[in-house]
Amino acid sequence: MVSNYELATLVLQVLVALATFGALFVYHRQLRVMSHQLLSMQEASRAQSGLSLVDFLQEPNVRKARHTVCAVLSQKPMEEWTSDEKDHASRVTANYDVAGALVRSGIAPVDLVAANWGPSIIHCYEVLEPWIDAHRNRLGARATYWSNFKWLYEEAKKVC
Repeated sequence: MVSNYELATLVLQVLVALATFGALFVYHRQLRVMSHQLLSMQEASRAQSGLSLVDFLQEPNVRKARHTVCAVLSQKPMEEWTSDEKDHASRVTANYDVAGALVRSGIAPVDLVAANWGPSIIHCYEVLEPWIDAHRNRLGARATYWSNFKWLYEEAKKVC
C-alpha cells in the first residue's frame, strides 16, 4: 500500500515533469519562431545590400565611365587612351571589382548583378582586359589585381 507521503511525492514529480516538458515545448516553439525571424532579417539585409549595390552601380559617374568604356575605349587601342579615358577605365574596373567582391562574399545576389549588368560586365571586361593585364604585370603588382571583376565576368558569361 502506498502512503500519503509517497502518493504526494509521486503526484508532485508528475507535475514537475509535466511543467518541465511544457517549458521545453514552449522554448522549442520560441526557438523556431526566432529562427524564422533571423532568416527573415537575413533576407531583408541581403535585399538591402542588393539595393545598395544597384545604387552604387547606377551612380552617374559610374554610368558615364561604363559608357566611355563601351562606346569610346572599345573603338581605340589602349595606347591611345587619354588620361580621362584611363580614369574611366580605372573606375569601371574598380567598381565591377567591388561589385564582384560583394557578390562573391554573398552580400549581394549574383543573379541580380549578372542578369542586369551581364552584357555590360562582359563587354567592359573584354575591352579592359589588356588594361587589367598591364596593371597586373607592373613591378610590385599582384597577379590577383581586380580578380573579383574577372570572377564576375565569368559568372555573367554563365547567365548571358
